[in-house]
Amino acid sequence: NREIEMTMKSLVAEFPDLASLVEVGSSYLGQNIVGIQITRGAGEERELLKPKVRYSGNMHGNEPVGREMLNHLAQVLLRGYGVIDTITELVDNTDITIIPTINPDGFDRASEGSCSGGDYVTGRFNEGDKDLNRDFPTWRDINNTIDSIYLDRQPETKAMMDLILSEPWVLSANFHDGAVVASYPYDDYRDNQNKGIHETHDHQFFKHLASTFASHHQTMMDQDVCPYWRFEKGITNGADWYPIDGGMQDFNYLFSNDMEITLELSCCKYPRKQYLNMEWEKSRASLTQYLQQVHRGVKGVVKDSVGAGVAGAMIVVQEPAGSLGKNVNTSSRGEFWRLLLPGLYKVTAYQDVCRPDGVRLQSAT
Repeated sequence: NREIEMTMKSLVAEFPDLASLVEVGSSYLGQNIVGIQITRGAGEERELLKPKVRYSGNMHGNEPVGREMLNHLAQVLLRGYGVIDTITELVDNTDITIIPTINPDGFDRASEGSCSGGDYVTGRFNEGDKDLNRDFPTWRDINNTIDSIYLDRQPETKAMMDLILSEPWVLSANFHDGAVVASYPYDDYRDNQNKGIHETHDHQFFKHLASTFASHHQTMMDQDVCPYWRFEKGITNGADWYPIDGGMQDFNYLFSNDMEITLELSCCKYPRKQYLNMEWEKSRASLTQYLQQVHRGVKGVVKDSVGAGVAGAMIVVQEPAGSLGKNVNTSSRGEFWRLLLPGLYKVTAYQDVCRPDGVRLQSAT
């Protein structure tokens, strides 16, 4: 864990114009949870309408392949800037945050070469003996106050909630191990449904996100890649695979504008380190292709009658058949991003109906 933190800090020192340290919070035992922001002008005010995307890993301490992939990805993005055109364009136009580990305490308990394990002893849980991917607020908490949804959460969970709710994230992914598949929301059932695919309002776009990663991964679409799981085309709906209560990807979708999926990279939860280069080769194309998806859809700025950005305006997107059902809110600067597949849409901004001056929508696409 100390090496991860030192790597992030050394990269920031080496690339001060492209990288800035992200201090997410502290673990149960007080270890720092840190990440790195990578973009042109990192650490400065974000360029208007530059979208924010986030990768996080090692939520389960004994699943560290994603942790190592993200640690290496940060170096590839920074050292490839100005050398590889696609990386330069991505870093110039995208605000990327990479958090290699959310559960450093659990990682310290995990054992290299152990391909299974689902408890405190094996390192899956945090030091508070909690599975962090069962600790987030759920659909049952949607109408509760902000203060109440934080009650009795683990420190790692609170730190991630703070990060998720404090910035206008557009897209993210969280990395796990124990299978090779891209899993998309919902992870949980509601409204009396208890089996089958549980669709969000953005079901087709979530399938697109999962398929983008799976189709560029070297083995994810192989149904026989793991002996005990079989997934059609390398993707699955989370609830249809197995339902969980308190997962982070559902929290992102229900409580913020962000769209997140879960990426399982390795059949073995904690493979020996000699396999990491091979895992990188399998995932490297997928990692950048997924980041590029944040530029799909429509983005713009909502302004009032004097041209000032309107914070907290509600953006409603409609297809010919009706509203998509999932609305997003503008940032503190009036920005919005709505991830969409190609199609015909009507986009409308709404703000306090009691305001006499109204608002206008200025699209950037």
